[in-house]
Amino acid sequence: MFKELCATLFILCNPLLNGFTFNYDGNPQDQFVQGIAECTVLNNAVIEPRYRVVVAISVAQAILESDWGRSRFAVEGNNYYGIIETDNTEPHMKSRNSNVLLKKYENRCESVADYIALLNASSAFVEYRDLRLQQYITDNVDVFQIIETLENYAIDPDYRKKLLAITLGLFQKYPEIFKSKQIWEYYNNNKAT
Repeated sequence: MFKELCATLFILCNPLLNGFTFNYDGNPQDQFVQGIAECTVLNNAVIEPRYRVVVAISVAQAILESDWGRSRFAVEGNNYYGIIETDNTEPHMKSRNSNVLLKKYENRCESVADYIALLNASSAFVEYRDLRLQQYITDNVDVFQIIETLENYAIDPDYRKKLLAITLGLFQKYPEIFKSKQIWEYYNNNKAT
């Protein structure tokens, strides 16, 4: 737990990352994918490999949670992952449909850093961390197994199915960003599903 806390603090306090941002005005979807991917890579670069997240999953979750960066929480609060704020003295935004508070970030990459910290520290993602560590040790990352461990990320019962579809779409549309032989084998064997 102490190492997870140290990794979290390093990510959130890193001056290199705190100044990085990206725009997605011209070609919004392509620029959004590239920006979230770059933020994820930058955040991954400053933490131990066993704490890193899969870039494609990070991008897919940002797409799913923020509607390609178009949600109110993304536009007004740089919150691309639907991360909830439990301390009302911290910067936040109130949901219009409930009493839920969502975190508000100063810049776009802060949201990515907090997403990584959440996956590395929350008790809801122990299975995720155990599988990621096992895959790190064996040097055999299975993106689809990792997606299966993210069922606690949202209350939507179809969340994993949606996340899988978006991830596969990313691999298909952006092969220059997301390269993986395993992905293409999975995609080619499951086109009909």
